[in-house]
Amino acid sequence: MRFVRNIALGAALIGGVVSSMQGQQLYRRSQFLVNPYLSNPAVAGTWVDSPISASFRNQWAGFDGAPRTNVLSGHTALPNRFGIGGAVYSDNTGGAIKQTGVELTGSYTIDLNNYDAVSFGLSLLANQWSFDNDLLVWDVEDPALQWGMEQSMSLDANFGMMIFGDAYSFGFAIPQLIQTKTGLNSSNIGTTNNDNSLFRHFRFMGRYAYQVNKDFELESAGLVRFTAVTPAQLDLYVRGRYADFAWLMFGFRAGDAILIGAGLDVGPLGVAYTYDITSTDARLFSPHTHEVTITYYVPRAGGFSSRSLNSKRLVGRNRLVR
Repeated sequence: MRFVRNIALGAALIGGVVSSMQGQQLYRRSQFLVNPYLSNPAVAGTWVDSPISASFRNQWAGFDGAPRTNVLSGHTALPNRFGIGGAVYSDNTGGAIKQTGVELTGSYTIDLNNYDAVSFGLSLLANQWSFDNDLLVWDVEDPALQWGMEQSMSLDANFGMMIFGDAYSFGFAIPQLIQTKTGLNSSNIGTTNNDNSLFRHFRFMGRYAYQVNKDFELESAGLVRFTAVTPAQLDLYVRGRYADFAWLMFGFRAGDAILIGAGLDVGPLGVAYTYDITSTDARLFSPHTHEVTITYYVPRAGGFSSRSLNSKRLVGRNRLVR
């Protein structure tokens, strides 16, 4: 059974490369509420403190060769309404295709009134792509397969915008803005350069938090993403937070999974765990996906002089955008 599954997964991964990488090109996450900076560069520098996060995602847990993603990220505010951020990530989609990269972000925030602001963010990306063709495949003479390890580098950019206040935020992001080529060949027939290209993605996101009473907060959020060649996918989340200490989250990713999460914030340290129950045919590999994030919130005595961040509505609150 494991042998059959390995062949099926290998065929699926290779199929994704042969079809000009029109499938998933960005690593997947279920903790949008925990670290929205990874979904929108405009978040950089908008938090009252400076979060440093490390996350690990094991998709289809228990299946040999399943996708795994590691991300280390952080962001902070600078004087004069500027913000900076950065991330280092490694996305192994099952052993055949690997992506490692670095993201560097700059942002700028403009006050709209006493409580609200708009921020703009731009990230520069450097990715290394690796494709290991040493697999069991259906067609060993496939011209797109150049046996051995194939590696290349690519540069691109992400852009984002966000309007936010103490209890809400909404905005959009455009990952892989430039649509550069990965350098991984889709075919070696003839002299035509058929290097796979990155596809421009679009994300629209929003959240709203309602303070039920002194200790309990109810938060709802949504994320829609799509490309020019793929249909829109919707993520919906509902999270209940008690006394800025503990929280529970429920959600679903349309056509993919049901999400259950929990977290604790103790002093400057936060721990979050999310469990995905796969609803697609991929559950034949394994229906279980685990994602864990550990965050250290570095307090800031200063930062840019945005009236939104210095508003009295933020007294006693830990973060502006969660």
